[in-house]
Amino acid sequence: MDQVRRRKSAADRKAEIVDTVIQLSATMGPDRVTTQHLADAVGVTQPAIFRHFGTKAEIWDAVSERIVTDIEGIARTAGDALDGLRDYVKNFVDLVKWRPALPSILHSLELQADNAALRDRFHAMHSERTSMVAGLVEQGQGARIIRHDLKPSEVAGVVLSSLHGLTLDWTLKGQTFDLEEEGARLADNLIAMIRT
Repeated sequence: MDQVRRRKSAADRKAEIVDTVIQLSATMGPDRVTTQHLADAVGVTQPAIFRHFGTKAEIWDAVSERIVTDIEGIARTAGDALDGLRDYVKNFVDLVKWRPALPSILHSLELQADNAALRDRFHAMHSERTSMVAGLVEQGQGARIIRHDLKPSEVAGVVLSSLHGLTLDWTLKGQTFDLEEEGARLADNLIAMIRT
């Protein structure tokens, strides 16, 4: 029996293109992904890619929207104070394991230099994440479980920088260590430094 090949809707094809860019970025690095690589992986022609996205910058803009949505989703699942910090580290690590290209995309200077919309979206997301983590620290200080001599925004900077460093290290080392285990250790160490 012949199988009828169904054409994907424009929304489904765009989502597939975005997911494929993220997957290719994990294997070859975001700066090396070309529209030909993308077309080959999706199984369409380059002109078909550009029917959905006018430029490569528009593709990366859509990728940045997806990544921000994913990261905002894990921020909403964080609990209160110390549990919230631990949950946020765990949730971010889980997200990176699911989307291994995330650290490379977030830290690509080339992508940020070439795409103002992506850069602005990532900067806004970073500010929101910093405020969210600082808010958890303030809650902990109010509950007297986090040291009062620490500035919440500075603690947030240390938490996020440490988390970025860990996930980028995992990426650069070819995912050769247990990211969940190291993420849990990182959370324990950060909490030990700020707990009263």
